[in-house]
Amino acid sequence: MKPQVVKHLARAEELLQVAGENLANNHPADSISRSYYAMFHAATGVLAELGIERSSHHGVWAAFGQFVTARRLIDVRHHREGIDALLAREDSDYEAMPDDTREDAEDSLATAREFVDACRAFLEAQV
Repeated sequence: MKPQVVKHLARAEELLQVAGENLANNHPADSISRSYYAMFHAATGVLAELGIERSSHHGVWAAFGQFVTARRLIDVRHHREGIDALLAREDSDYEAMPDDTREDAEDSLATAREFVDACRAFLEAQV
């Protein structure tokens, strides 16, 4: 793996841990935000391994759909999950008083873990 890819994957793992800590400390909105960023870094790592860079969150997800899931390199459902996580993160970060529940955060973290696992498996298979 390229050094940049390794860094993105390590950051994704770190953010999953932080999301779990936020959940344990009853901060569901912050957990959702960190879960999203774990997915974002994992997706960015996959794109970087393919030689693709994007400068915005929407650009990352568009490229992930076009170059990764459309080509069935990673299960297509993960593209939709990334977009859904982006929207949830925007709500949790920008709403004055987000109404995210513990269950929302648990679901978000579980999805993020599966997403990061899928990206890691893809990247490890490229070596």
